[in-house]
Amino acid sequence: MGANDPTKVETVLADGRRMTLSLPPTGAPWAADGIKALRAVPPTHSGRGEEPPALPEGPALPLQVALLGLGA
Repeated sequence: MGANDPTKVETVLADGRRMTLSLPPTGAPWAADGIKALRAVPPTHSGRGEEPPALPEGPALPLQVALLGLGA
């Protein structure tokens, strides 16, 4: 990939991995500028955040009841 390739954007993530984004040619008016319209956005959060609540303890449903939920 050349340094001035207008169809690809390459970046290096914080952990050292490289990520490349390429967009195929398109006739869509909203994408007319291609990757020139893209810009880097700083992260708004870091880490995982709070853990979700645990699932409630309860007996497993019988197979027939579970299938009713699928419309079987």
